[in-house]
Amino acid sequence: LLHSAPVYLQYSANTTALINFVPSSNYKFLSTSQAYSVSLDLDVPTSETNRDLGAFMVDLELRDRRGHVIHHSSRPSILPYESQLVRTLRTLVRSIPLALGLTDERTHLCVHLVDDVYDKHFSPVTSAWIALSKPLQVYNAQIIIRAQFSGLRYWMYYWRVPTALVFIVMAVIWQIVLTVVAWSVLEAYANRSNTAETNVVGSESGTSAAVERKASSSLLQPSFFAQPEHSDSEDDRVEQTVPDSTPFHPLRRRTSTRSVI
Repeated sequence: LLHSAPVYLQYSANTTALINFVPSSNYKFLSTSQAYSVSLDLDVPTSETNRDLGAFMVDLELRDRRGHVIHHSSRPSILPYESQLVRTLRTLVRSIPLALGLTDERTHLCVHLVDDVYDKHFSPVTSAWIALSKPLQVYNAQIIIRAQFSGLRYWMYYWRVPTALVFIVMAVIWQIVLTVVAWSVLEAYANRSNTAETNVVGSESGTSAAVERKASSSLLQPSFFAQPEHSDSEDDRVEQTVPDSTPFHPLRRRTSTRSVI
């Protein structure tokens, strides 16, 4: 994802440097399916010599293990401009740290050389060659190869904590929503089941009530037809009270009267 190597410039006829990224035993270190960007970081002193150089060119060649050039790029660069008044005020503000040796007068330059570079499977990049068009004074230099991410991978790599918080909050919200929906469905199903059971119980109670009414009506019919028997018994009693046609006898009459009573 991130590869860096120090750059040691050679000040001869041309200011150049050769950088080997991998040892000879392992000649592949980039992925063929990932895009990369190459930049050169320079820490240069804010000296009058560098200011007088003005703009300069930085050439880059990415080479394979055979020395063949795979990618070539050339980009301009220049030190940021500062007026004399700004430089004087900056020096006055930083005078104490400068006097104590806690800091120094330098400028950081980042030169973007290549974007969207894909490594080749049969000719992988193993080294780089850098050249400066002018003899720029440099404290230290470093070449950096970064993986270029896009979309979600970019946010997950460069903004880990905010991306994690956003996804955690989204996951919690989705869980709450799904829980509410599932609870609503279960509640509706339970209400429907209770309604069906209530209807079944009501129909059963109505049927039992009808059966009871029918049974009660069937029980009332025999008592209605039994009324003549009850009248016959009363006739018998009446017949018992009718005077007997036998001859009169005092004792017998008194006994029959008592039996009637």
